[in-house]
Amino acid sequence: MRRLLLLLLFLALPVVAAEKSINATSFVRDVGYRVGDVVQQRVEIITPAGFELDEGSLPKRRGAGAHIELRDVTHHTEKVDKGIKHVLIFDWQVFRTLRDVRTIPLRDLELSFRQGEEVLVARLQAAEILMAPMLPTMLTPEQAAPREAVAPAAQPLQPILEQLGAAVFALLIAVLYFAWRFDLLPFSAKHASPFRQAVREIRRVRKQQDALPTSVRILSRAFNEYAQSAVTQEGVQAFLARHPELQTLRTDIEQFFSATQQMFFAGKPNMISQAEVEKLARKLSLTETP
Repeated sequence: MRRLLLLLLFLALPVVAAEKSINATSFVRDVGYRVGDVVQQRVEIITPAGFELDEGSLPKRRGAGAHIELRDVTHHTEKVDKGIKHVLIFDWQVFRTLRDVRTIPLRDLELSFRQGEEVLVARLQAAEILMAPMLPTMLTPEQAAPREAVAPAAQPLQPILEQLGAAVFALLIAVLYFAWRFDLLPFSAKHASPFRQAVREIRRVRKQQDALPTSVRILSRAFNEYAQSAVTQEGVQAFLARHPELQTLRTDIEQFFSATQQMFFAGKPNMISQAEVEKLARKLSLTETP
């Protein structure tokens, strides 16, 4: 047991010998602060040449305590006769509110300087500053007398009402335009174009049992009204030639008439779906919109 204790003591000796204390000087203005002010603390330490500051020994920024934060720290060195003078500037910000004048501490510092395995440590007790309260410690009768609340300045309502009226008018115009654009105005049904009228009728029959063949007949009738003549699968090319505004929908129109031919003359109702008929009708109705 004794040998084990001697061995542990022997291993600890180099560590103790490698760490030495050195003196440090702190400068700080200790009066004239209120809550939120920045306190600048200057620390000067002289070390032999070759020692460098261990940045891990610096206090953490923005985490010094509940009522104080380290905002910034700068470090520079100067050559002197005795070695190297390290100058550190700490910027502390205090957030503690007081009811009366009181001294409060900043924070203890323990700064390390290394050269190989050798370590020099400078320990400084927390500097103290004198903090003033947010409110004056004494109030004169004039300051203590209650004052009337400041009345808000009158704001002219005319510009606000004009802007509101313009915004409401623009919104109404936009609603009417889109309702007309997408054929949602009820009073325009009597004067609707063929495809727009077909869209309305297809919507009404979509839930019926025979919705698909009925929708196909409605859209076929709209083609006839639009062309002012009967349009069949054989006459699709001539119809498109007379109405170049529908060329962008050539493929959809040709597929519709082909599916119509298969549905009514070949007994194949699955060549087109209800959704496809409604989609084509909506596309065609949009071509009728200026």
